[in-house]
Amino acid sequence: MLDNKWKNIKDNMLIICFFGIITTLLTVVFIKLGTIILNSDGSFHFSRLEELYQDFRNGSMAFIASHTFNSTGVGTFLFYPSILLYPWVILRLIFSPVTAFYIWYGLMLFVTMCIAYYSMWLFDKDRIRAIFFGVLYSIFPYHIHLGVVHTVIGEFLAYTFMPLLFVGLYYCLTNKEKWYLLGISWSLILYSHVISAYMTILCVIIISIIYVLTDPQSIKRTIINLSKNAVLVILLSSFILVPFITDFINAGINSPNSETFGFLDTLQNIVGISLTNTADSNKSIGILALFTVIVGWYFVKDSRTKEKVIYGLGVFFLLCTSTVVPWQLFNNTVVGKILGVIQFPYRLNTYAGLFLMVTFSLIISRFIHSIANKKARVLFNIGIMIFLIISYYGSLTSLFVKIHTSQGNLLKNNTELTAFIPNDAVIKKENYNNIFKYIILYGETDYYPKAAFNKFENNISEEVNPKINSILLHKVIVDGKEKVKIPKVASNCIEYNVKVDKKEKIDVPVLAYKRTTVMLNEKNINYAISSRGTVVVDGNKGNNRISVSYQPSKLLYIGMMVSVITWIGLFIGLIFSKKDKLIR
Repeated sequence: MLDNKWKNIKDNMLIICFFGIITTLLTVVFIKLGTIILNSDGSFHFSRLEELYQDFRNGSMAFIASHTFNSTGVGTFLFYPSILLYPWVILRLIFSPVTAFYIWYGLMLFVTMCIAYYSMWLFDKDRIRAIFFGVLYSIFPYHIHLGVVHTVIGEFLAYTFMPLLFVGLYYCLTNKEKWYLLGISWSLILYSHVISAYMTILCVIIISIIYVLTDPQSIKRTIINLSKNAVLVILLSSFILVPFITDFINAGINSPNSETFGFLDTLQNIVGISLTNTADSNKSIGILALFTVIVGWYFVKDSRTKEKVIYGLGVFFLLCTSTVVPWQLFNNTVVGKILGVIQFPYRLNTYAGLFLMVTFSLIISRFIHSIANKKARVLFNIGIMIFLIISYYGSLTSLFVKIHTSQGNLLKNNTELTAFIPNDAVIKKENYNNIFKYIILYGETDYYPKAAFNKFENNISEEVNPKINSILLHKVIVDGKEKVKIPKVASNCIEYNVKVDKKEKIDVPVLAYKRTTVMLNEKNINYAISSRGTVVVDGNKGNNRISVSYQPSKLLYIGMMVSVITWIGLFIGLIFSKKDKLIR
């Protein structure tokens, strides 16, 4: 018994080292090139990272944006989880910004491989299959697209924990002892990306309902296990949930549009782009997944029911990413309000990739196990891994072409406050800080007060929405007259110095939230909220030093303590349960 235990530990350590080598091979080229092509959500997430980095250096947590997002005090860090970005922050302290990003990207590939491997091991106890699934799931084109092509970092992080969530759901529904994996993984997804967390909870609910309908005797067990996981999620994620409860709900804060579906495409086009195996498109599932869709039925038809269900889910989610599902019929309907949080159906590629790679790993493992000659089996394994690494770099061909052909198009210093960062901006360590001198492409006005938008939704052009433009331009308004002032910033604090000739109301371009605090000439004061959702104070004749900051709820700190205590309790419980098993 003890010998088997140590053999498993030794095997797992070797596999972890193997994943480390693979990860190095997948990232070393990027580190050597030292170039980032910035587009899509990249400027949003790099701005988030920079704010966390600046505040961390000063020994502070980030609640509102002061150094980035045009120093408007937007509450991005209250409502968009950032906890899992801190490893990147620490790397940013050690390495140049570009190198730190690519090392962090490699670290997340490694963690994804390990979690996918562990999840498959729990699911099937086939080590060969688990190793291949770890690699296949990590280099799935949509994952690579999220990571280095369009740098959609929140969703990229959430992708890491999906295999653990679904194996946790499997254990939860079948009443196995590791029911808690569902709660742990869902909490980690919530730490990464709120929309992904919402999507996964919808999947969990739907799959659970289907399961109990096919096995009515499991209703009580399923409800009990799901309820235990729900309590676990609340405890582990309380510090994420508290700001939404205390500051977001009924607080008049804008959030991304969630009633219409965008970027839809036909199944024919999705198949066509997938045949190129590119990671450049968010619609591509890659040639291996496409192959699995076509032949997977043959390999699962005589397999256990769970393999058939997984293959069926993979095909189902692929169809859901296309216009086969009439998504636009749901726009501005009740169904649209429930499902609209998805925003872009191509996000379901995460689930299509997960389930199809589970089936493809089954195909590979069966073929490997059928090879009687040991040397031939080893050579085949090595050949497949080399092929996967080549296909990974092949899927990134367009990105490498951009890197090599755009070196002269470095992002320049910006002096126009309302200029958007250009698409495909070239970033190197020398011009990295220029990112934060532009309006970011997507997400600049997420979590602004709704008052700033009036009737104009998310359009921030000066001609259409002068309110938002005046905030971005740092326009202080006194007696209806606007004047541009450059603020002084510190962690969670934005300060304006305004001189007036008499007592006047002063409207400073810093967003006001429920727990925003204001000091006038170093004295705490009450404030009003302007028609653009910013702070208004009663100024005195002479100099007015107006400091706007944010004071989090005590509940937030209690939530942090609850989360930490719960994590510690979980680890201690797991350690003792393993010791008990060894004694037995």
